[in-house]
Amino acid sequence: MVVFRISRYEAGDEDPHYVSYDVPYQDGMRVLDALNYVRDNIDGTLAYRWVCRAGQCGSCSILVNGMACLACQEEVDKTQDVITLDPLPLFPVIKDLIVDFDKGYEKLYASEPYLKRSDDTISQKEIEDEAFQQLKTFRGCIECWCCVASCPVVNQIWDDYFGPIVMRKLCELDIDPRDLGERVELAVNEGLYNCTTCRNCWAVCPEDIELPEKAVEKLRARAVREGKGPLEGHKQLVRSIDNYKNPWVMPRSRRAKWAKGLNIPSKGKLMFFAGCSPSLLLGDRLPYNIVVVLRRLGFEVAYLGKDELCCGSPLLKVGEEDLYRELAQNNIKLMQEKGVKTIVTTCAGCHKSWAVDYKEFFGDYGIEVKHVTEILWDAYKEGKFHFRGLEENNIRISYHDPCHLGRGSGVYDAPRNLIDAIPGMELVEAPRNRENSHCCGSGGGVKTAKPDVALKVGSERVHMFEKLDVKYVITCCPWCEQHIDDSIKYSDSDLGLTKDLIEIIEKTMEIDSDE
Repeated sequence: MVVFRISRYEAGDEDPHYVSYDVPYQDGMRVLDALNYVRDNIDGTLAYRWVCRAGQCGSCSILVNGMACLACQEEVDKTQDVITLDPLPLFPVIKDLIVDFDKGYEKLYASEPYLKRSDDTISQKEIEDEAFQQLKTFRGCIECWCCVASCPVVNQIWDDYFGPIVMRKLCELDIDPRDLGERVELAVNEGLYNCTTCRNCWAVCPEDIELPEKAVEKLRARAVREGKGPLEGHKQLVRSIDNYKNPWVMPRSRRAKWAKGLNIPSKGKLMFFAGCSPSLLLGDRLPYNIVVVLRRLGFEVAYLGKDELCCGSPLLKVGEEDLYRELAQNNIKLMQEKGVKTIVTTCAGCHKSWAVDYKEFFGDYGIEVKHVTEILWDAYKEGKFHFRGLEENNIRISYHDPCHLGRGSGVYDAPRNLIDAIPGMELVEAPRNRENSHCCGSGGGVKTAKPDVALKVGSERVHMFEKLDVKYVITCCPWCEQHIDDSIKYSDSDLGLTKDLIEIIEKTMEIDSDE
C-alpha cells in the first residue's frame, strides 16, 4: 500500500483539509492511476481533472510533494511513506484538486496570442529552418500552467508580471517573421526583467521547454538591439563590465588583492576562476580559503590575478548578448593560452557560464569545468581528508540549492555529501529543494534593477527555512549568500546569517596522516 494525502476542499469549507487514502501499489503506476483508484473504490466525490492520460492536454496538473507536474506522467515512488497531493498554488480552488485558470488566460489573451499579419506576409514555407525549429519547440507548450504556479516571481507580483507562459508566447510570436506585433515592447512593459532566470519553470515543464534561455534571454537580447532594454538600473552594471571587466565599478587591480602573499602562478592545468563577487564584493575569505584548502590536498592551483575577467553572466541575463559574446570568447582564449585543462569555480553563476553557457554559444572548447565542492567530494571519497568533530558543528542546518549550480549545472549531490560527512551536523531539507528549489531572488539582474522584487522572493525563501528550526543556511553561491542575508534582515528573521560551505570545510577538514 502507498498512502496518498490529498487536499480536499469544496465551496462552503473555511479552509482545505487533508484526507489520507491507502492505495495498492502496482509497478509503473502513475499518480493519476492512484487518483482514479480512490475515486472508483474509496470516495467517488474526489474531484480532479484529466483527459488524455498521455501528457498532451495538460489538464491533470497538480502538486506532488510540492512540485508541479502532470498526474498522468508522475510515477509513484513506493519508497515514500506518504505522497502529498495539492492543487496548483496561485489559482483559486474550485473543488479538491481542480483550480480556476481564468486569471492565467486573461493574461494570455491580453498579450494578443495570435499572428498579427497582413495579406502579403511570407508563407510558413519561407521561414528559415532555425526559426522554424524554435517555433516548433515553443508550440509544444500544452498550457498546463505548471511553470506559472512554480515561478517564485509570479507568486509574489503576478499583477506586475505576465509570467512564463505569456513570455514564451511573446517570444514565439517575435521569432515568427509573419507576425507584425510589437512583442518585445509588450514583454518589457509587462515584466520581462522581473524574471530571475531561476529555471524552475523549465524544471517542471512536461515538454522540457527551456524558457529562461530560449525565451526570456532572447527577448531581452532583442530588447537591447531595439533600444528597449536593459533597464536603467542595469546600465551602470553593463558599463562597469565593459570598462572594468567586473560589475562593481572597481579597478581591475583590486581583483587579486585577496591573493596577496599566496604566490599563486598565473598559468597551469588547474585554474581557479575566483569570480567578481567573491573577489571584490564579499570580502576576501572565500577565494582565499579555496586556495588554502586545495593546496592542503596537494593540488597545484593557478589563478589569473588581475587578468581574470568577468564571466559575463550578468551581461547575458540582461540581454547584452554582443558584449557577452566578446567577453566570453576572450575568456576562453585566455584559458587556452594558459594551458588550462580544468577550471574550478565557486560562484554558481560563473560555473554555469563556463560549464553550460559557453558551450551553448561556442561549442566544446576543450576544458573541463568543476565546482569546488565536486573536487572536494572526490578527494574525500579517495580518503585524502576527513572532518574533525567540532562542538560548533553539532547543529541543524539547511542547504539552499543555487539556481545556476543546481538546475543550471546539475550539481546537487556534492555539497550535500560533504555536509553529511561533517560529524554532528544535521542536514534538514527545505520542502522545496534540489530540482524544485525555491530561488533566492537575486538572479537574472533582478537584484540590480528590481531590488524590491528580489527581496519579496528572498523573504519567501527565508520563511521556508524559518519553519525548519535550523541554526543557519549553507549555500555554495556568493550571490545567494548575500541575498539570503539581505532577505533575513528585510524579514526581521531570527534565522542565523548564511554560510558558504567552504567556510565550514576550511575550519573542519583534517588531512589524513598517511597522506
